[in-house]
Amino acid sequence: MKLKFLLIVTLLVISFVTEEMYSQSFETGKIAITMNSYGRVRVIKETLAGTQQIDRSSFLAGVNENIVFSYKLSAEPEDTVKNVENPLLSDYEISGSVNNTYDTTGGSPDFLVHHNVYGWSGEGYVLVKFTVKNRETSTQNAVLGMEIIARIDGSYGLETVKYLPDSKIISMFRLPASTFVGYKLLSHDMTNLKMIEWYEGYNDVNSDLFGWLTYGQIDTLLDSGGDGAVTFFSKDSVTIPVDGEEVFWVGISIGANEAEMVSNMDLAKVKYETITDIVDEYSGSIPNLYKLEQNYPNPFNPATTIQFQIPKTEYVTLKVYDVLGNEVANPVNQILTAGNHSVQFNANSLTSGMYFYRITAGSYSEVKKMTLIK
Repeated sequence: MKLKFLLIVTLLVISFVTEEMYSQSFETGKIAITMNSYGRVRVIKETLAGTQQIDRSSFLAGVNENIVFSYKLSAEPEDTVKNVENPLLSDYEISGSVNNTYDTTGGSPDFLVHHNVYGWSGEGYVLVKFTVKNRETSTQNAVLGMEIIARIDGSYGLETVKYLPDSKIISMFRLPASTFVGYKLLSHDMTNLKMIEWYEGYNDVNSDLFGWLTYGQIDTLLDSGGDGAVTFFSKDSVTIPVDGEEVFWVGISIGANEAEMVSNMDLAKVKYETITDIVDEYSGSIPNLYKLEQNYPNPFNPATTIQFQIPKTEYVTLKVYDVLGNEVANPVNQILTAGNHSVQFNANSLTSGMYFYRITAGSYSEVKKMTLIK
């Protein structure tokens, strides 16, 4: 009996350590998020010690009824999930990517899916950015979206999933309601919303997943049974060329009632519009060379702008180092599309002195120096 008890404790410890090793989290005081290395995003009320509201929301894509990228049948970590230090766009950021190598049947497309989850202190919403890269040898026509399994107020089943047409939000709650969670496709029009009753093995068959992803209608209401609901939403099919990418953004909000949840989603939409303006600040023809510009102003206090250009879509990092070679900031750490980009670096937490900033994109790397004077 003692040996059995020790074995159970050991397994629980291993399970906990594994979860900690392969997931990252943040809390804003109103909403908390955990994302694991396979791209599962969980939503928790207020803080990480609070009550779970969403068990899993995850990326889903379909090329045809036989070729589907799903959390269960496809996703394998490519980049380790991590909390981004000194995030450029938000107070908190989790970053990670998955590929399709878990699939051994040829039933999922060769996509690289990069996830970024952004949060802000004291706010009741987060933004999720999906960057989908086509690594197949041919152009792919794909429908991109998500699947969601709710756990409202820490319990499965008997929740309501409701579409709010005026705000285009998917609302999830349980009566008598104490918490509302909302999802909204921010970057595109949502053209498909399907709600089903959860059942064992619902996500084992690609043709079923593809059918729900391409349902072609907007379900408006489901009062789920004891096993709960699974919700699928997507946008229109998109053509992704070889080595090309498609980006879409989703807002997640929380509230003690529907009005508060919708209000928080409105704030998420404003933040999304602000962020997408920052990432591609100036436009023009696609450059044919890599280039890192000198920051301006220089010297600066405490903020400066750094511009760079990349001729093709790349995973880009922009890091700042002190004179001893210690990394002090990582303003950019994400996939960016070909073009000219501009970021603002705030050195409010740093001391006066000389610093170096290095850009890395594929095999390209360049370093410049800048001076902070306070």
